[in-house]
Amino acid sequence: MTQKSLIPKPVGKAHRGRSRPRTPYEDKETPRRAVIYLRVSSEEQEKGHSLEAQERECREFLRREKPSWTIVDVCQDVHSGKTDRRPGFQKMMNMIYEGKADAIVAHHLDRFSRNLHDILTYFKTLEEMNVVMVFAKDRFDFSTEEGRLQFHVLAVFADWYLQNLARETRKGKLARVLKGLPNNRLPFGYIKGPDGIAKIVPEEAEVIRQAFELYATGNYTDAQIADFLNKAGFRTRRGRLWSKDTVRDLLQNEFYIGLVKYYKELYPGKHEPIISKELFEKVQQVRQTHYRKPKVYSTTVRPYLLSGIACCAQCGRTLRAQGGKRYSYYREMSRARGFDDCPHAGKSIQVKVAEEQLGRIMMAFSLPPDWQEEIRQVLEQEDRRKAILGERKRLQEKLRRLGRLYADGAIDDLEYQTERDEIKRRLEELVVPEPSGTVEAGFQLETLGDVWPYATPWEKKEICRLMLK
Repeated sequence: MTQKSLIPKPVGKAHRGRSRPRTPYEDKETPRRAVIYLRVSSEEQEKGHSLEAQERECREFLRREKPSWTIVDVCQDVHSGKTDRRPGFQKMMNMIYEGKADAIVAHHLDRFSRNLHDILTYFKTLEEMNVVMVFAKDRFDFSTEEGRLQFHVLAVFADWYLQNLARETRKGKLARVLKGLPNNRLPFGYIKGPDGIAKIVPEEAEVIRQAFELYATGNYTDAQIADFLNKAGFRTRRGRLWSKDTVRDLLQNEFYIGLVKYYKELYPGKHEPIISKELFEKVQQVRQTHYRKPKVYSTTVRPYLLSGIACCAQCGRTLRAQGGKRYSYYREMSRARGFDDCPHAGKSIQVKVAEEQLGRIMMAFSLPPDWQEEIRQVLEQEDRRKAILGERKRLQEKLRRLGRLYADGAIDDLEYQTERDEIKRRLEELVVPEPSGTVEAGFQLETLGDVWPYATPWEKKEICRLMLK
């Protein structure tokens, strides 16, 4: 005897049912405004993965598959795909957020990103904004579960490639070091030979030996060695003047005794050393004797009002605040930073003189007689700004409700598109004025001359930061 099925069968159709929300990928007919995104890393560019080839294939894909779409811009990056902090990528996303584009076209998924979290996060965000992603070489049908599965699998592989690339890069760097080859730029004194091994530059090697020998006497500092190198006419590998910092790095570089470094480990190098190990160690011992331990008690820290603010009128670089036994100074530091183009290099002004002049300027500061009328106009603008923000919020909520009605099937395609375009047009017309802090600033500035003499040095520094930086 056959047992009857216990699973009930449907008896009819419901008069009112909740339909499945439609995704933007199911709408294959609506014309879209597309931004093409191109990306290569520096390594990929060297291997011939050109931006021009990506753009050509994306344009051919749109002409063949999406003839009704319009290209509104092309954004590109020469940058790793492991992060979204890329100028071209951010420009593209800002266009999406501002409603200037509603489709993204890339050559491959891994051109968009190689970071799994970023890929899935942006995909969800863009879909909620009714924005689609398409790829010239990766054909995903996002309107089906199978297509979404393929997309997620490829996203995982893109992320795996990035992680594997980092591992392979580390392995490659270690392999070079084990062969006695450096991973970084060759230091002063060497050039790359035809066999890939560092070769000594004789005239540079001679001055390096002299620098080590001078410092080993204990009578020279890093700054004095820098002056010696600069007067001899030598420059760093970046073409700048030597400074105490670049000399310190030179005198502590184990490459000059024939070693190569991988992280904190040293290995024998294939290149010829310039100095002996004994001379190198003598220099390190002298450096230890020059090292002065910090005092165990805390010294009084004084604020420099123009620190990070005062600049040289000639070169535009910031002055450095320096304290001394009797006087403190704001000093122009181009030469110490490796630049030789400032005619005022090394010149200084006493901190007391500069800050007294600053105080007289602050105490003489005044607003024009009609500043309150300007404030009234600003207040009116603030009221207008609030009204525009309120209207924009109302329209955005209306757009959201319209999307729900469309997803539920309550309105047809034509009605939805007409109403949506009208709301977007009104949103574009509602330009929000920039917020202004003029009101509060006006009242504070009006009393600045009275407040300045009684402010503490730290309060004066904060006032300078807010007004001048």
